[in-house]
Amino acid sequence: MRLFSFFMGFLMLFSCNMDKKSTKVKNNVVPQRAELSRDSQIFLGNRLFSEKTCITCHDVSKEKIGPSVKEIMKIYKEKNGDIVAFLKGNAKPIVDTTSSQVAIMQANIDGFLKGISDEELKTIATYMLHVDELNPD
Repeated sequence: MRLFSFFMGFLMLFSCNMDKKSTKVKNNVVPQRAELSRDSQIFLGNRLFSEKTCITCHDVSKEKIGPSVKEIMKIYKEKNGDIVAFLKGNAKPIVDTTSSQVAIMQANIDGFLKGISDEELKTIATYMLHVDELNPD
């Protein structure tokens, strides 16, 4: 009987400790990440530009399948365009391109670009915006 009482007391004590641990886990709040610095955004944007295959069609300085990044951003800067809105499919293209180039880009916007987060698009745009500083002629 004493063994049974001891065992029951042990179980009650052990179960109380488990409740406290689970409460601590439930109340654990993950702090929000601070906004990335400009340099970090450029670095990440450069990496994403390659990883998300933008580089397949767009070279930094020369035309490939699509216009160069420098050419694109020159026009976006001159016309105060929003490259993120374009990449999200919320703005018309403002760079003069061929209809086949527009069709390829539209397919990308409707396809894989839908899976890229707003934060990732922002870092890609930041990289593109500063590409001329990183790659002077």
